[in-house]
Amino acid sequence: SVADFDLNYFWHWSKFTDYIQCVLTFTGVTGYITYLWLDSSLFVEMLGFLAVFTEAMLGIPQLYRNYQNRSTEGMSVKMVLMWTSGDTFKTVYFILNQAPFQFSVCGLLQVFVDIAILLQVYLYSYYPQKPVSHTAHPASTKAL
Repeated sequence: SVADFDLNYFWHWSKFTDYIQCVLTFTGVTGYITYLWLDSSLFVEMLGFLAVFTEAMLGIPQLYRNYQNRSTEGMSVKMVLMWTSGDTFKTVYFILNQAPFQFSVCGLLQVFVDIAILLQVYLYSYYPQKPVSHTAHPASTKAL
């Protein structure tokens, strides 16, 4: 159907088996491409950088959602503090052990994102931007 190719509906799986099929197809295709290019050091380096960069970006959706809502209500500050401490220790380890440059850069990026989220917690708690209105998502409403 047309909705199969509409990015607005991409993660709205109608059946769990469709999700499994997508994951297996993605894994198979990327695995085969990796197998073909495994001897290319440029490909391996780019793949490694893409992996650590993707991990470094994990906090960005939360940062963006907080910004959109002008609120961090319901977010666990302890969790963000644990993220920050873990990312800081990991980055210090990378730097002290002279890990490849991309590890240190992406580690520092993670720490900056964590700190930005902590700043949002502070700013939105002590200096609210607007009243927070949490409207129910249509998919989460229950029929009476």
